[in-house]
Amino acid sequence: MDIKFEENKLKLPFTKVSFKHNIDRILESKGRIVVLLDIPNDDDTINNIYALDINGKKLWRVQSLKEFNPNIAQFSPYVGISLLDNGNISATNYFGMNYEVSIEDGKILGAHLAK
Repeated sequence: MDIKFEENKLKLPFTKVSFKHNIDRILESKGRIVVLLDIPNDDDTINNIYALDINGKKLWRVQSLKEFNPNIAQFSPYVGISLLDNGNISATNYFGMNYEVSIEDGKILGAHLAK
């Protein structure tokens, strides 16, 4: 697919989608476009990963860590994403925690400390 981004605009083949914050990175997996937003230091936005379809419809926003595990506090946004071999997303926060995120629904499937 021909998908590009510039600042806060995602350019899809048939439409454009604007976000509140600039886009840091995009990935494609299983017909979904996964977007990581670049959150400024003075902003308290977290859960900054979204998935859209090719028509720009928002399919999900990454699950809150409080929903995944009420004992885990989330103080920072995600700063990196990559594609796992199984098609899911690996999301890393500022503190080096890695989370496996389901490409299907944005739910967090597991967590571990990145090396």
